[in-house]
Amino acid sequence: MRKAFVFDFDDTLAETECKVIVRADADDQIVARLSPKQYNTHKLRFDCHYDYSDFRDGSFIKHASPTWLIHLAREVSEEGHNVFILTAREHKVIGEIEEWLSDQNVDITASYCVGGTSSQIAERKKKVLLDIVKEYDKIYFYDDSEENVNIFQHEKL
Repeated sequence: MRKAFVFDFDDTLAETECKVIVRADADDQIVARLSPKQYNTHKLRFDCHYDYSDFRDGSFIKHASPTWLIHLAREVSEEGHNVFILTAREHKVIGEIEEWLSDQNVDITASYCVGGTSSQIAERKKKVLLDIVKEYDKIYFYDDSEENVNIFQHEKL
């Protein structure tokens, strides 16, 4: 049986000091700084926008702290199962993510960065997951966002 383990990065495998910044449209002033967990349930005011610039900075990744799930990722990697990273970050930081995971003794099969506007993230993750599903008998998906986890339930996977 071919198994694949798909992990989100931020607040799933690693905790960083990255914040999603909420800025006012009128003057670009900072209204709030949100952790990834806070962002998952945040309702954006009509007169504001999100600034994801922290998540484009690879230096935050180098100082990330592993979560308890890193042990599972390491274990299934050592057992020879395929491990995928599926993150909302943009592709420019994939090298830092892969290096950090290597330092954690996690061998990655492939990494997917689906960064973009927040309204597109769930749909982009869904597309990648559906492609992975085609190749494996069993998929385990870990993500700190309930919306992203519900992708599997909505697709009856």
